[in-house]
Amino acid sequence: MALVGCGGDEKTEKADSAPKADSTPLTERVLTSEDVPGSKPDPVEVRQTPENLDEFVNVFANFSNAPDLDEIANAFKKAGVEGAVLDSRYIGKTHTGKDPHFIVLVVQTHSEEGATRALDFIEKDYKQPCPESCAVKYSDFQVDAIPAARGVHSSATAQDIKRIGTPDQKPFEGYWVGFTDGPYASMLDLHGPPGSVSEQQALKIANAYHERVVSN
Repeated sequence: MALVGCGGDEKTEKADSAPKADSTPLTERVLTSEDVPGSKPDPVEVRQTPENLDEFVNVFANFSNAPDLDEIANAFKKAGVEGAVLDSRYIGKTHTGKDPHFIVLVVQTHSEEGATRALDFIEKDYKQPCPESCAVKYSDFQVDAIPAARGVHSSATAQDIKRIGTPDQKPFEGYWVGFTDGPYASMLDLHGPPGSVSEQQALKIANAYHERVVSN
């Protein structure tokens, strides 16, 4: 996989910030049943590994809250994106579309600074559902076990959707955790119907995933 990035002295930057030889490679930073106990691969939202920047922009835009292809492309060019993987699992006996889901997006960049740039944009995008809908509320939560990690709780109630949402919107709640390690930016998102997911559950999964990919 080779997503084309730009900016800076590419040879120097890559030499200074290339992943360590013993770090977990991008292809192994997908979710497993050990990371999410009781989960199965999503048969609809299948794993995606975009092979160039245009493909990555389209993949990101598909789940973006406020997709603007030019803005997305510019943001990830500045971050120096080199690779990415998007993976999803559901928690339940059968896939109904209403089950709790856990998504991970991992972006490999040129540098630690690039990873932070990428995560900044991913978090910004996650928090801006308008102008299509203003029914989603956000609040931050602490992620103590992962250094410099960020946590965001999101939710939309039936009342808020009826008042300021869209006709096709469904009540939900979600827990988003983002962190960087070296040139990698990782986003993990647990979401489902209200009451089906919790902050404690999201933190437990995120902590186990972080320990696996960073301490490998």
